[in-house]
Amino acid sequence: MNYLRENHRVSQISGLLLGFSLYSYRVRELLVCWLFFSLLFVLLALLILGGVLACHAGECVAVWMRTTAPVSPALVLGSAELHLKTIPDARRLK
Repeated sequence: MNYLRENHRVSQISGLLLGFSLYSYRVRELLVCWLFFSLLFVLLALLILGGVLACHAGECVAVWMRTTAPVSPALVLGSAELHLKTIPDARRLK
């Protein structure tokens, strides 16, 4: 309940500042600066959050890649000679 009272006071102060901004250039300037720095802070927080999430996603992908079965190339060991199979009566095949 105490939170609602504080929130109501903040809205009253905001309304008072907006009311004074109609008459005072300095209050309007203060409101514009407050808005600008609030937006700047939010963008900076989103940028940092995006970086943290990208690092975490990279770590998850690295762990996922390590846990997959390793793929090794298949080598066939045998002789280098070519063994041909002869077919009797090969001339009759079309």
